[in-house]
Amino acid sequence: MKRELINRISNYWKDQAHEIFWYNSPKKIFEFNKSKKIFNWYPKGKTNVCFNCLDLNILRGLNNKVAIHEINSQGEIESYTYDKLFKIVNNFSGLLKNNFNRRIKKVMIHSSASIDSAVCMLSCSRIGITHNVIFEDLEAEAIEKRINLFKPDIFISNTSSTRFTNVILPILKKFQKLKIIYLKKQNIKNAKVLEIDLKKIKESKVACSKIESTKNFFVLFTSGSTGLPKGIVHSTGGYLTFTKYTCKKNFGMQTDSVVLTASDAGWINGHTYALYGPLLFGATTILLEKPSIILNEEIFKKILLKLNPTIVYLPVTLIRILRSLNSKKITSKSVRSLGSMGEPLAPEVAKWYSKNFSLSNKPIVNTYFQTETGGIICSPKFDDKISKVKFGTVGKPSKIFGIKLIKNKSLKKKEVVISNPWPGCMSNVLNGTKVWKKYWDKDNNFKLFDSASYDKFGNLIIHGRTDDVINIRGHRIGSAEIESILLENKNIVEACAVAIEDELEGSILNIFIVTKNNKKLFFNNLKKTLISNFGTYAIPKSIYNLKELPKTKSGKILRRLLRDLVMKKKNLGDLSTMINKNQVKEIKKKIYKN
Repeated sequence: MKRELINRISNYWKDQAHEIFWYNSPKKIFEFNKSKKIFNWYPKGKTNVCFNCLDLNILRGLNNKVAIHEINSQGEIESYTYDKLFKIVNNFSGLLKNNFNRRIKKVMIHSSASIDSAVCMLSCSRIGITHNVIFEDLEAEAIEKRINLFKPDIFISNTSSTRFTNVILPILKKFQKLKIIYLKKQNIKNAKVLEIDLKKIKESKVACSKIESTKNFFVLFTSGSTGLPKGIVHSTGGYLTFTKYTCKKNFGMQTDSVVLTASDAGWINGHTYALYGPLLFGATTILLEKPSIILNEEIFKKILLKLNPTIVYLPVTLIRILRSLNSKKITSKSVRSLGSMGEPLAPEVAKWYSKNFSLSNKPIVNTYFQTETGGIICSPKFDDKISKVKFGTVGKPSKIFGIKLIKNKSLKKKEVVISNPWPGCMSNVLNGTKVWKKYWDKDNNFKLFDSASYDKFGNLIIHGRTDDVINIRGHRIGSAEIESILLENKNIVEACAVAIEDELEGSILNIFIVTKNNKKLFFNNLKKTLISNFGTYAIPKSIYNLKELPKTKSGKILRRLLRDLVMKKKNLGDLSTMINKNQVKEIKKKIYKN
């Protein structure tokens, strides 16, 4: 990397670091270990995430402002001011320090997005403990795998008492040194479990620890949509700086923002845009215990009219379903920015989303990110001119990231890489050096494993994972392109294109669709649509009409599973993050009938 470029990158991210509080300002912006391919951001700088999120806002006089609106699975709302949240976090931090010795370094949090997960995360950051949040409804085997990888000292859960006693506790007992905290109010009556009601903990005042910028802040496991989960590590100072930067740059987040990010706590957006980001600005965040609750029209209406969110950031999966429900036009005068996450956003779905919120004059902040990137690396900005942003694209890349499209010998379309360092990049991976090095190419570009192209205006279009590119008779096409065309049919709610290898054709295309009200469609018409857009090579071997597509808890379609089922594989791999495992039998029946 040329010295001139290094200086430009350093100066840019140095300016962004001024946006957060440091006990000790960093002496350098970043260091790069070329042999290990590891970046250290803001070395020798010291800060504290909790201080930036809570203490600073108390000092600013925001004591009585609402920090968190928690919405449970029944749609009931409970609100917490900055003062109330500050006290609960102090109390729980005191409990962690006083009840356990100082050797506690890592905590695993088994919880949905709630006040429980927020308090646990903030408390860990307050006293310098690395945290890992996992999905509440993970199966026992999946939890065991994650414990073996992360090696926590404490396991905290707030699942139901029945599930905790019958499913979770037997697994935890295998780890003799593991301390266990249970946050529900039911009496478990187990000597190994410390039962706590967060609202009734002994009052305590705990000073924030001065944390090295390069210290591990949290670990998140990838969703498992492409295989076994990977433990992605993020450091403190770099992640904190990048979080505040993207919240402001992409969404226009500020102190008066009310942010609705429909994400589970165990997903990167549940960290960056549902909790830490809003609190860094002294804003208000809305935490949904079950993100799918917004599909209940009355509850969604209550959230919009009573809590007045200014930023609404939804998974593409939920946007598609909302569209299929024939939802009435949403009247909310408060919403200023609309965002989408998780899957490529088809243009037809984007148009509906924008029109339905009466924001057709503003772009959708259609975000491109990964767990590995720490936050958004490309999207239309909240204040972009609508004339320059095409629906379905993720906007024009910022030059500071050095996003490039490079040739891949096995793909017709190019692959996305990031050539410049950025502070939100993961700092390590728990799965070992071999896995870590797969993220970097020979030129030290960070690989995102996505195929993409540019439109005529320079907007980036993400076509899907490189392993989702379908090769039929030498014609290569992204699954997202096929799905976008199918979604133009108003009777199709969701679509997924997968291919299986074939000696003659290269690949054979298979289509899975979900129709509005389970309406039956003439598959020949769908085939004609695909032929007219792509040619005869795109005729699918089979089209399957499902009740719903199999998804991970973060809303991503399990394409790998559908591919394996079509191929009639017996070993279906890691399904630990799948929402509804009963779907496997249903999909098998459809495939075997065909």
